[in-house]
Amino acid sequence: MDNIEIAKLFNEIADILEIKNADHFRITAYRRAAQVIESLTQDIKDIYQAGHLENIPGVGKNLAKHISDLITKGKSAELTSVRSSIPAGLLELLNINNLGPKKVKFLSKKFNIKSLAGLKKLLASHKLSLQKGWGIKSEQNISEGIRLYQKFSERVPLGEVDGLVNKILTELRHYPKIDRAEICGSFRRSRETVGDLDFLVTAKNPDEAIKFFCSLPGISKVLSKGPTKVNVLLKRGLEADLRVVKPESFGAALYYFTGSKAHNIATRKMGIARGLKINEYGVYKKVNGKFKKIGGHEEMDIFRAIDLPWIPPEMRENLGEIEAAQKGTLPKLITQEDIRGDLHIHSTWSDGRESILTMAQAARQLGYEYMAITDHTVTVGVVHGLRAQEVLRQLKEIEKIKQKVKGIRILSGSEVDIRKDGSLDLPDSILSKLDVVLASVHASFKMSKTEMTKRLLKAIQNPYVHIIGHPSTREINHREPIEIDWDVILRAAQKSKTALEINASWKRLDLNDVQARMAKNFGVKLVISTDSHNTAELNNMKLGITTARRGWIEAKDVLNSLSLAKFLKIKKS
Repeated sequence: MDNIEIAKLFNEIADILEIKNADHFRITAYRRAAQVIESLTQDIKDIYQAGHLENIPGVGKNLAKHISDLITKGKSAELTSVRSSIPAGLLELLNINNLGPKKVKFLSKKFNIKSLAGLKKLLASHKLSLQKGWGIKSEQNISEGIRLYQKFSERVPLGEVDGLVNKILTELRHYPKIDRAEICGSFRRSRETVGDLDFLVTAKNPDEAIKFFCSLPGISKVLSKGPTKVNVLLKRGLEADLRVVKPESFGAALYYFTGSKAHNIATRKMGIARGLKINEYGVYKKVNGKFKKIGGHEEMDIFRAIDLPWIPPEMRENLGEIEAAQKGTLPKLITQEDIRGDLHIHSTWSDGRESILTMAQAARQLGYEYMAITDHTVTVGVVHGLRAQEVLRQLKEIEKIKQKVKGIRILSGSEVDIRKDGSLDLPDSILSKLDVVLASVHASFKMSKTEMTKRLLKAIQNPYVHIIGHPSTREINHREPIEIDWDVILRAAQKSKTALEINASWKRLDLNDVQARMAKNFGVKLVISTDSHNTAELNNMKLGITTARRGWIEAKDVLNSLSLAKFLKIKKS
């Protein structure tokens, strides 16, 4: 188990304890530990192996024992005991947006609800709307939460399994009887969610490779097994396949199982037109009435056979990449190395978990030339936000910290809230003093398309707003995007030279790939930022990069790929 999974389990324990009306301090202990564990920059397994679990803030002897059991056994007595104390169906209800432990507890006690089916029947009866504090709107919100849960439950956010995939790949690559190992499928194409995982290896003895894979600690059970392939269920809940292929077919198999299906069909048709057969085993040419293998050891063999340059995996969706390759107009996609700074970072001044100094030091270690502190403003009621006078005090604090941290420029900024009417919750007199102003929507998501478009337009047209943060407001598998007229928004952003953000938080990835490509086509500049609330989240930049690459984004499209001097000169002022 990794940091994210253990944090999720601790939050689950806290939710169940809250349903059971357990001791408040016990609930708080699990929630605090979950928050700290998810934000750790170090792999919790390494901390366990070093014997330092109790050095984690908020983790005492008992919690350390639970973590130890989860790492070594995949379960703990506490987790088993707590889960068995409530009906299993109530656990599922906790996954539904607009329902929390308190509401689930009420539904269970008042209406004896024990499952999703029972909740649906209650909503259909409209008895819930008659209860004090609920009403028709509550029923509608819960119904929407159920719809989203059922829509998204089969796929997992990319960032949630990123660490797991890397660990499995590391294990496979270090096993001496496996020669090559790669991840394929939608994960390799960096889709924002994945339905399963596809691993590909070469090994002299396929049976040994399969046995090793099945022995990995993240495997829950084997679902099916053959001489060169095994399908397993991971403890994370996803299915995973391991395929063992011959070295001479590795490149062809990697290409084939990376997909997408539409891209593969298009390139196979190109092969047929050239008298070739392309499949997962290789590239074959008809010679004297028989097909002779002419390639497949490397993935490039496929592209070479059909006279195409390399097409990056993120672009293989049959959305114009083949035509661009034929014309020689493939974009030079942005890379992690192109990023010079992070323009969306929070600190303990609002809802961040680390100081400005700590965040700046961490950003400097990543090699950034600059970073911006963009704490929330006061309208965001769910967190502590800064009022005008607090922003001025923070400006003075940043000036002091600049003297302590050399080698990186700390930019003063704010993530200012866009109110319902499009006004901002800091006056222009304050915004004018900041290096970076990021304006974002954090509430009232259900406005009409017309009204929401007007709301964002007003913020875009403010001369002191440089960036619109997480523009669609969506949260992956949790909240649908707001409704806006993208053509109107993008034209306005291009005219006012307001950048749009690709928010690299794995829970958001907003703009998504399609919207990013639209923005590029409209000539709108982008920034890729992490929305970090702790130092570990600074590493999410790679997820923003992969989203940008799926949107055909180049370094020239991204403001924070510029040097500090060029960024300060070109940004909207």
